[in-house]
Amino acid sequence: MGFSRSGLGVGLAGSFDTAVTRYRPQMLSGARGQQFLMTCDIGGSLKGQAYETYSFLMLDLDRNSRWLAGQSLFRREVLPQRRRMCFKAMNDALRRRALAPFLGLADELDGVLVTFVVDKVDRPDLSVSTEVAEELATFWKPAVIDRLMWVSYLGAFLVSGFVLAGQDVMFILDEDEVASNVPQLTKLTEVFGRACSNQEGMPMMRHLRCGTTKSDDGSLALEDLNALPDLAAGAIGELTDVLRRQGLGPLAPILQRLPLSVTWKTRMIMPWLMRRGRSLTRFVCVIDGGSTPSKWRATIPEWWVVEDPTRLAT
Repeated sequence: MGFSRSGLGVGLAGSFDTAVTRYRPQMLSGARGQQFLMTCDIGGSLKGQAYETYSFLMLDLDRNSRWLAGQSLFRREVLPQRRRMCFKAMNDALRRRALAPFLGLADELDGVLVTFVVDKVDRPDLSVSTEVAEELATFWKPAVIDRLMWVSYLGAFLVSGFVLAGQDVMFILDEDEVASNVPQLTKLTEVFGRACSNQEGMPMMRHLRCGTTKSDDGSLALEDLNALPDLAAGAIGELTDVLRRQGLGPLAPILQRLPLSVTWKTRMIMPWLMRRGRSLTRFVCVIDGGSTPSKWRATIPEWWVVEDPTRLAT
């Protein structure tokens, strides 16, 4: 199994092949499930932020009965009243108390969480033809189309490396501006299907479907799974923006204390996100450096947590 070298894979595949070989995800070992689920969330959309973040959680539903049982208990005993775990809404007391147990529960997942940090200026050009742009403009504003293309191409790249031939693939997004109504969701399914079919060496999937967290069966399991990329995208987006304002960047090669200006939630999420050796494998990939394949770069940094949990190294 390897990652496609088509499209964004030209710059991404080498880094991901190396990282997956070095930190072999448990999900890729042993028998795979029939239902592959990928859920995604986007961060960094505020005007002053220098980076956008695209976070994807991938897992085989068949191999995660332990997490599902724990999630049911979490909803009964820790976070009742159907509250949603969301980075932007983490300020009420109940959610604050629930964050640590929620992240601890996530460690039980057998899957992979990948978060891309994409420079808003020095980045590959994913602009579409005039004809396609006019077609998509019926459903989305230009700025949303740009994020849609990034979600589709990054998602298709990840599918090329983590999906096994014959699996059913379900791609779940939050009900945000990319998939806020049925016509958008229908068109998104078409766009994502095209992106997958354009990946060289893509495994032959059985079925491909796209949906939103509204498809939840009432257990809030989809909501809670989608909350993990939401938390990751939000925390990394906040951290990288603070580092930039301090004259640093996401690849600054120094040991540094987490900036005092980051919020308590980022201070809690980042050490969790950098852990190695759990069943949930976590990668962060930084994309920057230019608009052409010969210039832009994709880097998976070696981040780790040191003794002081408020410190982070690259």
